[in-house]
Amino acid sequence: MKPSADKMAVLMDDYFEGNYHKFARKLELDPSHLYRFINNGIGGGSKMLGALYKLCIEKGLKFEDYIEV
Repeated sequence: MKPSADKMAVLMDDYFEGNYHKFARKLELDPSHLYRFINNGIGGGSKMLGALYKLCIEKGLKFEDYIEV
């Protein structure tokens, strides 16, 4: 199980004005790591998954909609 890069990009656009730095700050991730994941699919480990889970709870989103199994 890992986050969906495409759906993470949509989250970033919808909630963070498409700004990698704002999104990364909220997720407590390095912006370059987030950029590589969204654009190249590199990464997306447990730290990103946990941050995505917390964000989904905070925003009232279904976590299952943002992951790939």
